[in-house]
Amino acid sequence: MKYKKRLILGAIPLVLLLLVGVIWMNNGFGDWSERNREEIEENVKFFVARYKLDQDKVEIVTIGNPQKYPTGEEEFRVYFRYYGDPYFAMDIKGNPDTLSIIDRNERIVSRVFNELYLQARYDELAPTMDYLHSLNIEDPLRPEEEKIQFFQTNVGIDPQINEEVREAYKSGDDLKELNDYIETNLDKLKRLDSGIDIIGNKEGIDEVEASAIEAELKALLPRATYYVQIGVKDLSTGESEGLYETLRVP
Repeated sequence: MKYKKRLILGAIPLVLLLLVGVIWMNNGFGDWSERNREEIEENVKFFVARYKLDQDKVEIVTIGNPQKYPTGEEEFRVYFRYYGDPYFAMDIKGNPDTLSIIDRNERIVSRVFNELYLQARYDELAPTMDYLHSLNIEDPLRPEEEKIQFFQTNVGIDPQINEEVREAYKSGDDLKELNDYIETNLDKLKRLDSGIDIIGNKEGIDEVEASAIEAELKALLPRATYYVQIGVKDLSTGESEGLYETLRVP
């Protein structure tokens, strides 16, 4: 009898431990993002497929835990890469209660449009990309095999064209209408694209080399304003090494 009592008493801590574990998990503690990863990944893929993209080419990079704001609203963020055509990466918000994806302003439309627009300008931008590659400068935001390198733009969010871009995106069964819109309106889009980022990583660029790169970029680039970030930057101190300048090419 004493032996049975010891068995019963010995089992109590194990039962309590399991019970605490269940309560702990059900109350949202632990690694929330990992516990919900599979469903969130499926929801991201479904979200991408709604915009005529291949869900099998989605790679989830990070899933953040829910954040609560003073308004009481909660959300989580997902950062993903899309390895289709065009390649792009972006972060999106989600509802932690339903795990559904939220993109109220349809940022994905502008993101895809911007990449296709840069592709349409490839011939103009290629001399600059070739020059930066010749200096062993790397694009930190795209895979090295991607056709477009270094250039980033936000022209797709311009209010003068944003509605037209959305309509073109949603027409048809693929992105052909969007590409046709870009080709037809390319001159107008160039005029609206007043600020373009050029981003590249390389250590050891001194003032002399930075000055030489600046002069060469001014000779190669089409007319526009460019925000150049070529070199390395310490985000904790803000100190930079290389070329970090606004270039205006008339």
